Amino acid sequence: MTDRAKELEAAANAIDPASLQAAKAAVAASCAEYIRWAELFSQRLETVEPCELHKFARALVLTMLGHLPTRPVTCPFCIQYGQERSCQGCGYGATHGRCDAETSAFSRFIEAFQDLGRVIYQDVEGRSLEPGPARGFLLAFLRASQYRAERMQGEISGCNALQLMKRKASYLGDMIEFIPGDFFSQKVTERRRTVMMMLMDYW
Repeated sequence: MTDRAKELEAAANAIDPASLQAAKAAVAASCAEYIRWAELFSQRLETVEPCELHKFARALVLTMLGHLPTRPVTCPFCIQYGQERSCQGCGYGATHGRCDAETSAFSRFIEAFQDLGRVIYQDVEGRSLEPGPARGFLLAFLRASQYRAERMQGEISGCNALQLMKRKASYLGDMIEFIPGDFFSQKVTERRRTVMMMLMDYW
């Protein structure tokens, strides 16, 4: 085991059961809420007019991004060391830099993540696609992302803090990779690539 791996394991081992359970419950809830939205989008897809498919894609992807576990309530470190403790003793801060520091791993990731959402929101034209393939891309995204969210729900039930952080990073990466780039401008593709690079240091 490398020194880095030992540091991460020690940080995760300091998380108490209550903080871990609260974070897992919040992650599971975010997955469940996205699954519900994905079902609603799936039911709506066939009735969307061709001229509205790009708008539909933007709304769908932004909904998915909004339900990913990036908020403090989904982090066992924030739950345990935030608020009253003001991040004192936080193992994530010790290994990745305090989340409120501009150069920390989380700050770099969340800045790129928010920028991705911004360019998707502003991508009002996107790329020209025929309705048939366009619906196919969206359906594939819906199925893949919904299945991954369902899988994440099952994976986290019995995991420890170290496993939770690893699975969160993997889940974030998979869901962001699912974004149907065929719908959006090159700028969206570039921002997605940046997010994936920043995610490498997330845990």
